[in-house]
This record gives sequence, structure tokens and C-alpha cells, in this order.
Amino acid sequence: MQDDLKNILSQQNGNISQDQLLKYLKNELSAAESHELEKQAADEGFESDALEGLQEVAHSEKIELIVDSLNRDLKKRTAKKIHARERRQLKPQWWLYFSILILLILVVLVYILLHHNMNAKI
Repeated sequence: MQDDLKNILSQQNGNISQDQLLKYLKNELSAAESHELEKQAADEGFESDALEGLQEVAHSEKIELIVDSLNRDLKKRTAKKIHARERRQLKPQWWLYFSILILLILVVLVYILLHHNMNAKI
């Protein structure tokens, strides 16, 4: 999984970056940049909802800490799911394949030996 997809504020269409969004919430963008960001957020339902939710955070100076915490939690959860999926997959069991191959070779050799002995008696 890409790291960008594990970022809680990453956008699938890439219109609004996390840095741009955090600058907006801290009022560090110019009026034109803020207006453009609001216009882009209005076009997308998820972005608009995320922007509204983040604006309601009581301590705007702690938004970066909250976002970092959410990102860490999201990465931890996705890592657990990936690890569990990998554990469920069947691993190649080479000793089993090798044993079957040897058994097949023995069966063929026994067949050849018996067939040769039957032809020799006739």
C-alpha cells in the first residue's frame, strides 16, 4: 500500500494537499488561496466534510498533532491487516513437493522394473 493512501488527509484526486489544508486551518493562506481552496472543497463532498470537521476542532494549534496521531493510527491498523492477510496465505511447502516428486520417481522405477521382469520371463 502506498504511504500516500495511509495519510488521513490525502485526497484521491490530489486537489488539496495536507499542507495546504493545514495552512488554511491556521489562517496562513492569502485570501485568494483560501477562496480557491474553499471552492475546490465545495466541489468534493469528502473534502468539504473534512474541512468542516477540522474547523470545529477546539484547539486549532493542535490540529497537526491530531492529524499525526490519526496518521499513525491509520498506518498501524493497515499494517496489522496486511500482516494478518500475509499470515493467512499458504506458504509453499517445498518438503512436500520434494516428497511427492521422489514418490513419483519411485513408482515409475518400480513400474519399469516390474515391466522389464515380466518381459524377461516371457
